[in-house]
Amino acid sequence: MRLPLALLLLVTLAACGPIKSSKAIASASDEVEAARSAGAARTAPYEYTAAEAYLHQARLVQGRSEYDAATEFAEKAEAMAIEAARKARAATGKPAGTR
Repeated sequence: MRLPLALLLLVTLAACGPIKSSKAIASASDEVEAARSAGAARTAPYEYTAAEAYLHQARLVQGRSEYDAATEFAEKAEAMAIEAARKARAATGKPAGTR
């Protein structure tokens, strides 16, 4: 009885990596797109370029099944994209909730 339970637990835990990294990449992708829409490529080029590079790297390492690294890169991409969008909105005078 313990072996099937342990196997089920192992399979469940193994599935968490791909799900977590996919969710983080999707969220980061949305934030990068929001930053692009806000004009961050022009007004916050460092942050925007870093966000794109981190997102690209997240996708690469996820493809090699390095899910923890993919999640970390995606989280960095999201943070940089949020900062890029904030700077872009400040430069253009758009309100913070606007995409």
